[in-house]
Amino acid sequence: MTPLKLAVLPALLALSLCQTTTAGTVSSASLQATFVVHETCTIVSQRNSAQVRCQHNTPYLLLQQTTPSGAGLVTVTF
Repeated sequence: MTPLKLAVLPALLALSLCQTTTAGTVSSASLQATFVVHETCTIVSQRNSAQVRCQHNTPYLLLQQTTPSGAGLVTVTF
């Protein structure tokens, strides 16, 4: 046998053993994970306009409303 065949033979044998021992079995697992999102957004509001700039380009919804007193209300939802 050539050296290449000798090197590949144990790997093929191990692979075939793994397939025969796990064939037909079903396993499941559960995993708990916690994600912490660090984001910084700057909101600048001047007269009739508002600008939002987020460090990681987080999507947001900008809603401008007029209050009964005539003042502008800007709501930013992330």
